[in-house]
Amino acid sequence: MKLRYPAVLSARVYQQSGIHDAALRRGYEACRRSTRATGEIEYAVSQLLPPPLRTATWALYGAVRAVDDLADAADAVGSGAESGETDRERAGRLEAWIAAFDADLRDGRSTDPVRQALIHTMRTWNLPPGFLHTVFEELRQDVHGRQFATWQEWRRYNSLVNIPFWLRAGSLLLRAAGLSAEPERIAAGVPEAAAAWQTAVDGLYLTDALVDLSDDLTRGHVPLPQEALDEAGVDRADLLARRATSEFEELTRRLADRARTWLDRTPLPPVLHPAVGVALGVYTDLYRLRLKAAADAPAALLQRRPTLLRSARLRLLLPARAKAALAWGLFPFPIQPCPQPQPVAADGTERLSPAEEVRSLAAQRRPVVPPTPHPSGARPPQLPPEAMPRHVAIVMDGNGRWATARGLPRTDGHRAGADALIDVVHGALEIGLKYLTVYAFSTENWKRPAKELHALMYEIPQLLRALTDDAEPLNVRVRWAGERSRLPADVIETLVEAERTTHDHTGLTVTMCVNYGGRAEITTAAAKLAKEAVAGRVDPGSLSEHAFGRYLHVPELPDVDLLLRTGGDQRTSNFLPWQATYAELLFLDTPWPAVDRRDLWHAIEQHARRTRRYGSVPRLPAQPSPLERTGSTDHVSQ
Repeated sequence: MKLRYPAVLSARVYQQSGIHDAALRRGYEACRRSTRATGEIEYAVSQLLPPPLRTATWALYGAVRAVDDLADAADAVGSGAESGETDRERAGRLEAWIAAFDADLRDGRSTDPVRQALIHTMRTWNLPPGFLHTVFEELRQDVHGRQFATWQEWRRYNSLVNIPFWLRAGSLLLRAAGLSAEPERIAAGVPEAAAAWQTAVDGLYLTDALVDLSDDLTRGHVPLPQEALDEAGVDRADLLARRATSEFEELTRRLADRARTWLDRTPLPPVLHPAVGVALGVYTDLYRLRLKAAADAPAALLQRRPTLLRSARLRLLLPARAKAALAWGLFPFPIQPCPQPQPVAADGTERLSPAEEVRSLAAQRRPVVPPTPHPSGARPPQLPPEAMPRHVAIVMDGNGRWATARGLPRTDGHRAGADALIDVVHGALEIGLKYLTVYAFSTENWKRPAKELHALMYEIPQLLRALTDDAEPLNVRVRWAGERSRLPADVIETLVEAERTTHDHTGLTVTMCVNYGGRAEITTAAAKLAKEAVAGRVDPGSLSEHAFGRYLHVPELPDVDLLLRTGGDQRTSNFLPWQATYAELLFLDTPWPAVDRRDLWHAIEQHARRTRRYGSVPRLPAQPSPLERTGSTDHVSQ
């Protein structure tokens, strides 16, 4: 049943879901259209859910189908071979999308509308990203063709790849039912529940294998285990040639009976909200209809995808809509996505949202000046955008040792270190870096002699004033990560003022870690989250990594791509443990005061030559590094 979805109704659904940004709506609309085009059952059942869950369903299902279409685009007119496109080329296109999604997810935003809708749903509903990679793995297998020898192998693959996706959809429904537990946790505690989840998804997966058989054969794939073909006496070559035999018809009926048995064995959990129970019930019933359509005309499966009769669908959907509407009306649940805490500045005051900040000072924008060239005339290397790190973090170590080696007071080393940072900031602007975070003063630095502490508390405000010079400001936005406790009032005031006066700058974001400790940041975030949970504004059972990240000192700070430490020591010293989990590490023997922008550029070039896998493995043969592709032969000395 194809439903009309006029623009006014669509706008109302997005408004009720809290989706107001026009670009974000376009992404959700693309996912909705993909769901409607490729998932007639999923789309019909989504209409039984309230708007927040409906849009989330579109994003999850529609985005996955959009990626599947991307990998199979060549098959619209035939197989990859017929269209001249190889499996390698299709795999490359798929890997490029997955890599872009991983990068966008780390940044929390995307220029691709479909990826942006998917990221928005995952962050809104605290969905861990791991389950998507199991789906991506299935799509990778689809490119080259999946072959299973036995039913055991088929089910093992299903449990690894397909079940995680359905568990994520189940977590949304459980939350709508007022439950905080995830399906995995319920299944882990009740073995029979785990078996029920497996059996249910096996039934859905086998149904789809039958219904989508003609599409798979077009790509030269047979999605059924060889054991099933052998039991029925079906020759794989006959299937690929689309020859309808009596053995194939018998195989189809056997598999339909098996899938129906698996679906019938899965009772709905009694704890679900009545409306959720209605949605799941009609979903299973529609799959039974799909099985009947496959079993009634088995030979047709070799040529086309069976369709569900409109009258049969209506007999299920119309009463289901009425029951779901009544259930949501009688037993409403506050379906609340993850709360978005108001950003809090390091001084404890609430910040405006980024959009409000920009609007509030739009009339106060000051002209910014370009970075000053290096005295040597050195220019930054030209790197392709994909080779550039987004976020570089630096442990500026070696100030005191640099001064001592020259017979100078340690305080002179801190002054020289401030000058080095100014030059590095100019270099970061020149090369186009977006985020630079520096370890200016740690919570452990209070152990230093009083004279050195006084010097540091003087140099930090001086450094900030140099970065935010009212006469000739750089296009630099300053942020502060750290604790207020023990810092002098003038240092706090300077940090807060630097944030205020630069927050509309759009170039480089420099985060000053002053009175910062990584463990202290995580502990403080946990304390804030605990208060929110006690107040009933956060559900501890649905907590995720990105939800926790909203309580860090600078929530919008992206993950660190490259962590650089100077001074010869090879440790991270409690610096950004949350953000730098997957950072590339680079250690220099050069003390910080002897560093300038050329060292930053050289470090970025080294980063560009590394292969970042984030726990995965390369999916395609190694490609030339970005530097090799651009023919860069620039080398800068340390």
